[in-house]
Amino acid sequence: MRCLVVLATANALQQRYFASTARGCEPYLADELESIGASHVEIGRSGVHFDGDTRVGYAALIHARTATKVLEVLAWRNGVETAADLYNLGRDVPWPELMDVEGTLRVDATLTGGVAQALAHSHFSSLTLKNAVVDSFRGENQLGRRPSVAKDGCDVPLHLFLDRDRCTLYRSLSSESLHKRGYRSRTSHRAALRPTVAAAMLYGARWPQRSMRGEALCDPMCGSGTFLIEAALMARQIAPGLQRAESEGFACERWKDFDGDAWDEVIREARERVRDTCPSKIMGADAHAGAAGLARDGIANAGVEDDVTIQVADCLAWTPESKPSLVISNPPWDGRLEGADAAWTALRSFLKREAGGGVAHLLTGNMPVTRNLMMRASKKKKLSTGGVDLRCLTYEIRGSEVDVAPQIAKKDVPLWHAPPRSTYEALTVVVLKEKLRERSLKVSGRKAELVDRLLEADARVLEGA
Repeated sequence: MRCLVVLATANALQQRYFASTARGCEPYLADELESIGASHVEIGRSGVHFDGDTRVGYAALIHARTATKVLEVLAWRNGVETAADLYNLGRDVPWPELMDVEGTLRVDATLTGGVAQALAHSHFSSLTLKNAVVDSFRGENQLGRRPSVAKDGCDVPLHLFLDRDRCTLYRSLSSESLHKRGYRSRTSHRAALRPTVAAAMLYGARWPQRSMRGEALCDPMCGSGTFLIEAALMARQIAPGLQRAESEGFACERWKDFDGDAWDEVIREARERVRDTCPSKIMGADAHAGAAGLARDGIANAGVEDDVTIQVADCLAWTPESKPSLVISNPPWDGRLEGADAAWTALRSFLKREAGGGVAHLLTGNMPVTRNLMMRASKKKKLSTGGVDLRCLTYEIRGSEVDVAPQIAKKDVPLWHAPPRSTYEALTVVVLKEKLRERSLKVSGRKAELVDRLLEADARVLEGA
């Protein structure tokens, strides 16, 4: 059965939208959309479907902290199995009512399993739809003018989604991903976290409620400061899309059916919601001056320099100016950064020493490295971004009986303590071998032999300390 619904009307009372996000962040995005007045909110895979008028679509673009794209449904059809079917779908949309002939477009295609062989190549499907769009203009004027294709910064970004024989055509309200807030410089930290994921973790930690109570937050390994900036924006109720709207703008502002009055209302209300001051303490530190410098630049660009403090300090020696009730961080855990084991061991020392009685929300894509905390997570939430599976781990911090490492380094006191045999015995053989390879040690033998080899290496380190 074939069914066509075209929703591309300039003044439609209700439109169907899809807001994309990182997998695992969908519930937070759904809450955000409901808070701005969206209806028929339905959680999907890596995104949320919702209904609303044009104003709701604009509000999602400006206010949704966890969204990476806000897409408006233009048309959908079942029974799309050939290039002709796809082309005809494209021709049924009234393109001259939606964009100027001098405008630019881009078509991206996403294919799932079961798509007909004739449409199984994403580039071919994108090209077919693009031809349908430009042919619509050739038939509307005698000069044969047509829109052009632009890879970056186009006026009308189109997204084609093919699932078996069902085709849905969207246009994105922004040409760039919404994780690009506008406060980050071109030079970024090599392990920088996407602000959309950082916002989801802050929601999971109930930071909006905590900040209203005046609680303190810190990130002892802040890198380029993403958690700190997003926490300040939340605490002051600064909409994440406001900075881009006031600088480079969004693609939807260049559409022929753009509703300027609705847009102005959304922007005005967003400005009115901004709090003059931050009700809570937000603090960060990083051992590397370069990373701290990037954080300061981002904080200044975001306009929250009066709300966040940054220090160049190793977390082994850093004491926040206020005791944090929430520690949130993305410590080193993969091949981009060295010293992951030492970093997580140092983090345990910090948590016990400075944040007893509080809670920690930590991100990792390498669960074995978290053993260095020697703490049991009370919650584990799966996230996925950029093709990497991550875990957001929640820890209840009991207090500071004994530090794993001393607060201040001294020449006559080692900064590292050898873990007991039980710690190594709890690791898998694969992890044990990885640790041996890191030290250029022999990796063959039974598990007990691998443990003995690591303990012997630890003893040699302590003897030479």
